[in-house]
Amino acid sequence: MAPEAAQKMIAALRRQVAAYSRQYYMNNESPVTDAEYDQLLAELARLESQYPQFAEADSPTRRVGGEASSEFKVVRFDQPVLSLGNLHSYEEFAEYSRRVSQWLSVSLPLEWTAELKIDGLSIILDYEDGQLKRAATRGDGLTGEDVTQNVRTIGSVPAVLKKPISGQFRGEVYLSRSRFNSINDARQAEGLAPFANPRNAAAGSLRQLDPEVTRSRGLEAFCYEIRRLSRGPTISRQSQALLHLADWGLPVEPHWQLCATASDIKSYIQRYQTDRPPLNFDIDGLVFKLDRLDWQAQLGATQKTPRWAMAYKFPPEEALTRVRDIVISVGRTGTLTPTAELEPVLLAGTRVSRASLHNADIVEQLDVRIGDSVFVRKAGEIIPEVVRVELSLRPADSRPFEFPLTCPACGAPVVRVPGEVAYRCSAGLSCSAQLRESLIHFASRDAMDIEGLGAKTVDLLLQHGLVHAVPDIYRLTRDDLLALPRFQAVSADKLIASIAQSKGKPLSRLIYGLGIRFVGEQGAIALARHFGTMRALVMASKDDLMAVEDIGSRTAESVCQFFLASVNRQVLTDLERLGLNMQEPGHQAPEGPLTGMTYVLTGTLETMTRKVAEERLQALGAHVSSSVSANTSALVYGSKPGSKMQRAQQLGITTMNEQEFLQWLANVARMSESP
Repeated sequence: MAPEAAQKMIAALRRQVAAYSRQYYMNNESPVTDAEYDQLLAELARLESQYPQFAEADSPTRRVGGEASSEFKVVRFDQPVLSLGNLHSYEEFAEYSRRVSQWLSVSLPLEWTAELKIDGLSIILDYEDGQLKRAATRGDGLTGEDVTQNVRTIGSVPAVLKKPISGQFRGEVYLSRSRFNSINDARQAEGLAPFANPRNAAAGSLRQLDPEVTRSRGLEAFCYEIRRLSRGPTISRQSQALLHLADWGLPVEPHWQLCATASDIKSYIQRYQTDRPPLNFDIDGLVFKLDRLDWQAQLGATQKTPRWAMAYKFPPEEALTRVRDIVISVGRTGTLTPTAELEPVLLAGTRVSRASLHNADIVEQLDVRIGDSVFVRKAGEIIPEVVRVELSLRPADSRPFEFPLTCPACGAPVVRVPGEVAYRCSAGLSCSAQLRESLIHFASRDAMDIEGLGAKTVDLLLQHGLVHAVPDIYRLTRDDLLALPRFQAVSADKLIASIAQSKGKPLSRLIYGLGIRFVGEQGAIALARHFGTMRALVMASKDDLMAVEDIGSRTAESVCQFFLASVNRQVLTDLERLGLNMQEPGHQAPEGPLTGMTYVLTGTLETMTRKVAEERLQALGAHVSSSVSANTSALVYGSKPGSKMQRAQQLGITTMNEQEFLQWLANVARMSESP
């Protein structure tokens, strides 16, 4: 980057970061997420380091917190209230620990106190002879706001300690998740806007001019640092300090741990980064503090951060990167999907180079352009998506992205069905992209399960003109395959055998393999069981279809439209002539202890696949549904559950995590075996 361009970008970033900081610290608002703010600050620090000629003393990278509000009495601190530097991996911690040992001229390993990093508002408490005399916010680190009267309404902060201690202590005021949800429910019932998150709600509640408003919010606090001790015992370690704070009656978060080895550090990180035990408050990482206080004093601090402690930030769920290109892909139903090709960036522990833009409306709403700097996140922590453009970093020569009017795969006109957001290729299966995706889906494991007919083989068949529609799969011969690159006699025989075997698959597999819009696996099973034959399904009316459990109006309409198309009817005729099974085997859900009950699965299970879990439930007589409703008996969830979990909680439906589900299954199975 040319120095002139770097200078402009540094200036733009400073203005943007300073504006966000004012809103966060002064107005208790979060115009961007913490992750987005950290990314912008990190980018500014990187550019300032790369171009030191543009450094300025008042840069946001050199400041702590925000200014004190004029609404409160100003408190001046004897020693600065600092923020923490950030680490993002165990490897970074190990390198930091090595540097600390060199600074101290001592050998590894060092002892560290590991604590949870509470996502709240920093508070400074002054006690004299055990009496609370003053409470202040951190402010800019040099001056804060006197919020003593408001802090006196926080039940967990004692007005009188158990012992006549004099000193200054640091902690965090927070709002529990359960209290946050209750407050928002009440606000929405009153027609008021809900709070954005517990941290903002806590900050706004603590800085109320009326202490009774603060009292009504139900704030809580944890203390984690002795800043000064003028009357009390001699304390030489941070781990001792935490024990003493609790002994004096101050609230201390109990999940801290003294870590003496690398294994201790790794296990602590694992527990809270990956396993995530349930907590009733938000954390935004971990904190590692050198346990010996004399070593802390020896190391000292920079202008902004102590050298003896670091915040360990979890892998970002959002990250800042640049859009290299916007490409359009065509799915099996003809939907045109825009995707942003990105400069690779680490996101939630994986390297991401592509992110979904969903549809043309989203592209237009975000106004995302090639060359833009954007924030990406994992949608449900699985699929990366672009969530926001950082306009302050937009190139001066950028141009709005224009959605194509013709299909990028076949050149056919693009159409948009009224009431839908998607643009679709109008060519149907004559479009090479749609045909390719349809063939891959038809042969997939959950559909016709044709082993050996994956994406690469489908591409070979299309390139050599051997398939032009789904029925052509069943017209392939051994000689056809042997003429293709990479095919030998064994692989050709296996594929031919797998194709022949698929002819006997149940009707539900065929229905799912046809790729009818909105018909998933469970929907296909429901249709096959209800109608029994393909002929009966083809002849069914919309009302007939809506009488099937799990089939709604939209799905019923889609099924009707699919079978009205002559090209699809011809596919079914050809498949039947080629010997495919068009009936569902005489299948009744087995009678069992769960007969008449409906279960829903969501999230990622670790000990089994979702399909195995469904089969185990069905073997006990249960019905497995793909959606949560008032008729759902229970929801089983794995890691990273999505909207189904929220829906179940709203309806008051029983939920089980994976371990509870396994224990429950074992109990149900034992009961069913009892005489």
